[in-house]
Amino acid sequence: MHFEVPKAKTLKEFGGEYLMIVISIATALALEHGVQTLHHRHLAHEAADKIDAEIQVNVHELDEALKHNNDQLKIVQATREQLLAGIRDKVDGKVLLKQLTEQQHNKLGLSIMTPSLRREAWEVAVASQAVSWMPQDQLERYSGIYANMRDVQSISASGANNFLDGAGMLNIISDIQMGDGDAKAVYRMLSQMISAYASTDGNLQALRDNLAKSAKEAPHA
Repeated sequence: MHFEVPKAKTLKEFGGEYLMIVISIATALALEHGVQTLHHRHLAHEAADKIDAEIQVNVHELDEALKHNNDQLKIVQATREQLLAGIRDKVDGKVLLKQLTEQQHNKLGLSIMTPSLRREAWEVAVASQAVSWMPQDQLERYSGIYANMRDVQSISASGANNFLDGAGMLNIISDIQMGDGDAKAVYRMLSQMISAYASTDGNLQALRDNLAKSAKEAPHA
């Protein structure tokens, strides 16, 4: 920043020139602040657009996972109902399990899909400090969404599911493959599988609804 040294010969002239210098400095600082503010707002707006797009991608991935899981759940439910009907009708256990394996083409098992859930746009916005220039309500909305995503991913990664005995399920499937399974044990396993789908999809559905709500709340450019 450049300014001229006052060259006034009288005190009045000096005061006038000094005032002009002060005004010039103040104006320059105000302009600089205004430019920086506009730049920060632009960065925040650009980051928000990318985050909103990322949220939409995650909603789509969640929809795909939920559809896959729901289709698999229907198969397991139908299998359990058929097995239960056979057990109640006192059908021989080996006959029931043979029918089950033939219908399932020896592919009986758990097939739960969980999406990867992208968060690159959010992490870049945090690293560049663009989030610090967002309105407080917008920042709180985004931080809440990504915290929810982190929690769901953490549950999925840890495999935490109180309804499923993974080792027991593998043993039962092995017994079926060796032709030495127990129909009632298989029924209990199918019940555990149904509960596992319900537990996982409950978390995914809640997250999906949260993300979809945020997408609707996002201001349109």
